[in-house]
Amino acid sequence: MEKILVHSYKGGTGKTTVAVNIASILSLENKVLLIENDFMMPSFFDIFKCEPNAYFNDYLNGNVNFDEVIEYEVKSNLDVVFTNKRFDPNEKVMSSDQEWFLSILKQMIADLKTLEKKYNYIIFDTPPGWHLIVVNLIALSNKAVLLLRPDSYEVNGTKIMLEILYKRAKPIRSWDVYLLFNQVPDVEMKVDLDNWAGELEKDGMKYIGHISCSCNIAYEMAHKTKIFPLEHEFNQALKNALDIVLAKY
Repeated sequence: MEKILVHSYKGGTGKTTVAVNIASILSLENKVLLIENDFMMPSFFDIFKCEPNAYFNDYLNGNVNFDEVIEYEVKSNLDVVFTNKRFDPNEKVMSSDQEWFLSILKQMIADLKTLEKKYNYIIFDTPPGWHLIVVNLIALSNKAVLLLRPDSYEVNGTKIMLEILYKRAKPIRSWDVYLLFNQVPDVEMKVDLDNWAGELEKDGMKYIGHISCSCNIAYEMAHKTKIFPLEHEFNQALKNALDIVLAKY
């Protein structure tokens, strides 16, 4: 069972859209579990138009078992775990210390272990930056896709995040970190992208391509859905990147 987290240095990169569409693409031929972890700005409820019986928050607060927060067959072959759209700053996940997060990590390792025969992939949509929940997800995953927009500010921020979070995990686990640019404007940026990718590859990331910025995509996301069919330009670019992530060496 592959466990892939989708993460970014800052918000607004399209991280959730990429995570949801990765899950959608993989669910065409595999059984997939998609888990929302952005407790401050949840959006799955709007994307999937679903009101679950229990939330990931309930599991973390110790009120329900893990299997009770899974919404089954939200889409064919795709099960989803939602966070509560009603933000509560007093919840444990927002205010607890490292000891609490470590106890949650141990519990999640045990619970995800029971799902190994049920799912081919688990996709984690994370909050941006370096919240302690991200540290747990790094420990749970075996691949990470780091998303960023094509500007030097986000490149430099991603390098810092790579140093603070990901490089510290590398010596104790075997896993891969991938770089994907999103919202790349329709101008000649190949030299910029190659230079930035080269900088980040020196820090241990693998460059897997980019997704172009499109007015049509922006319109569809504003008025229709954030889940695209496979033949859509967004998902064609994402599938090319995903083929590298999932390639068997």
